[in-house]
Amino acid sequence: MRWRKISCQPSLSHLSNELPRHLSDDSMVRYWLRRASVGLAVALSTLQEGCYTAHYLSQQAGGQLHLLRIRRHVSDVIADPKTSEELRQRLEVVMQARQFGIEKLGLRGGAEFSRYVDPGGPVAYNLTVAPKHTLQVRSFRFPLVGRVPYLGFFDLQDAKKESKRFADAGFDVYLRPVGAYSTLGYLISPIYRSMLSDFTDAGEVRAVETILHEMAHSTVFLPGASDLNESFATMVGNQGAAEFYRSRGDISQSERVFAIADEGLRDQKEFSAWLAPQLERLTRFYRRAAEVQLPKKQLLEQREAIFQEISQSYRLTFPQSRRYKRLAEGPINNALMLSFAVYHESSGLQEALMALCDGDLKRYVSLYREARVRSDGAEWLRQLAKLQRSTVP
Repeated sequence: MRWRKISCQPSLSHLSNELPRHLSDDSMVRYWLRRASVGLAVALSTLQEGCYTAHYLSQQAGGQLHLLRIRRHVSDVIADPKTSEELRQRLEVVMQARQFGIEKLGLRGGAEFSRYVDPGGPVAYNLTVAPKHTLQVRSFRFPLVGRVPYLGFFDLQDAKKESKRFADAGFDVYLRPVGAYSTLGYLISPIYRSMLSDFTDAGEVRAVETILHEMAHSTVFLPGASDLNESFATMVGNQGAAEFYRSRGDISQSERVFAIADEGLRDQKEFSAWLAPQLERLTRFYRRAAEVQLPKKQLLEQREAIFQEISQSYRLTFPQSRRYKRLAEGPINNALMLSFAVYHESSGLQEALMALCDGDLKRYVSLYREARVRSDGAEWLRQLAKLQRSTVP
């Protein structure tokens, strides 16, 4: 899972091109904090409908400032004799994937993902909140970005405290660590150590997927359309990784990792296809419960039975790959299911848009770029997908 929130409407990506090039990294930090203090607050996703205190906001700004201060240029890390060979090789591959994303997929370049940060653990934590009686995420409204489906925290204790507050108020909650996020133009997004995964072939593929996923967010963000933003970035990450390895000339090295990337793309499609009917089943249940005014106690008992059946279905469908432990072992709740729904949009919309582009990933990215500058961008994409599906037998 990944954490990222920033608006591109009105577009703010031009700000990174205005950054004075003579400034040191520390000076750049101070420059951005002066120039974009409001943007920083948005980037952190810490304002819950204006209810957080100045003290809390200061804590989150301090967390972001710390990450900015400890970053290093990737080129310096690669050249550093103290850097392990495994890390050096992984950074080199990720930078090659970054260049592939810029040149072949039309993703945003500039200084994005040219720095490296090792925070020594998760970058941040995401909290998803949902009512117990309906499959509808509790969204949070922010300046510029519109509504987003989760809250982000730098400090685990802050995240746990807020999670408990919502749980005590009767909500389902799902708190998870975050390995990456993009500030999409407010600040230069770095490569985090957690984005590089473990030093295996499969870990390399995940690292390539992640960098392309985050670059997609830095390229396009549609305010208030998190379902589109996340599933778009997931499509770019998964399919972009497969294309990256397909394009590499070193056959001996690329065949294995391409096979892993291609398998990951198939797994992604299979998981989305499995998830769709589970979400639909829950939606029907809650709708019917509301119609008959099912007592709360019975609602909770009956939905728990459904959750157990969903878990069993997941174990039977993916017996060899328990990628999502919570789905296999529980406990499951609405917040957990909705967090998967955000990343694994299962309506076929992205597939329809990709088909509209004849399977060309660069054209697909360009389509989203066009949507970004439209006032009706998200709705325009939905209508295009609907039209595409209606014309295909």
